[in-house]
Amino acid sequence: MTETKPGADAPRIAPDPRPDAVMPTVPAIEREERAEDLEPGGAVDGPIAVSAEVPETIEATIDFSEVELADEFSEPELAVTPGGLLPMEPSPIEGRLRKAPLRVPDELEECGGFTLFGRRIKSLLYTTDVAVIRNSNADAIFAVYPFTAQPAITQALLTASEAPVFVGVGGGTTTGKRAVQLAAVSEMQGAAGVVVNSPAPPEMIEQICAIIDIPVIATVVRCDAIAHAKVKAGAKILNVAAGKDTPAVLRELREAYPNLPLIASGGRSSLSVRETVQAGANAVIWTPPSAQQLQADMMRRYREAEVKPEVPVMDPVAAADVNPLESARADVPIPDELIAKATTSGRKRPRPLPLFFKGKRR
Repeated sequence: MTETKPGADAPRIAPDPRPDAVMPTVPAIEREERAEDLEPGGAVDGPIAVSAEVPETIEATIDFSEVELADEFSEPELAVTPGGLLPMEPSPIEGRLRKAPLRVPDELEECGGFTLFGRRIKSLLYTTDVAVIRNSNADAIFAVYPFTAQPAITQALLTASEAPVFVGVGGGTTTGKRAVQLAAVSEMQGAAGVVVNSPAPPEMIEQICAIIDIPVIATVVRCDAIAHAKVKAGAKILNVAAGKDTPAVLRELREAYPNLPLIASGGRSSLSVRETVQAGANAVIWTPPSAQQLQADMMRRYREAEVKPEVPVMDPVAAADVNPLESARADVPIPDELIAKATTSGRKRPRPLPLFFKGKRR
């Protein structure tokens, strides 16, 4: 039961006289003054009415996964070993001269990657330059070039690369039995996979898959019946090369093949790389700058900087006065003429006569 007080807008709950009455868990609370009657800054002495039920316990969680702590506040994870406490993450090993200066963009780490013969591949380097291949940290090499595939080129790339190499075997200009034979030779040379161009028919892919054990990467430009036929022919990986429509084609192929590895070019900007990954690409093909561009940039920095020699230049005049006996080996006999030259080198030589005395007759 409720009773209304004159001049009050909200009802007040009166106690129920019944002994077995159950009071509400959250009683309605009223106040004498209305909010519009209060002056700015005025305090409310009485309690404020709460219409919503407040739970007795409130559980809240905070996600700190996106919070980056400074190095001085973050402690490295340690592991207990017989040699003591060692960091869980070992320090990277770099050489004094060889430091893999051509590194793939950090955005490529967002890829899920795919597993090939027990190796996780997230980034593929699109180049045939052995100097660039040797100085990069990409997971694999995507060696496709606009010429007829030749085993000599494949062998040179495999010799220079420390990462798995996917080589092109044709499909456009080179077709038929020659492309099938090139795929077989590439497997014998040690290639990790073969790449066929988009014009390659599904029948050629089926012939290649019948004679080799390494995966066949089929290049597609759209999600159509030909792309589906290449997958049915035995292609283990699809390379999407649709230009600006690559993200859209990736989404269509991902809906059709949830577990099929898809690779595509991510462009040159970090935004395009993220877009390619979000569209469904398992690995991204990155095109590095050419060796000529890197050389031009290095020469520009050399011209702008003032290069000073780190090793002091040896004075040839001072080096000629060094005693040859001081650097001689103890087990080698010293010639008599060398001893005589060393012992007489300290004596003062006679000063030569002037030129006008030479040839003068008495």
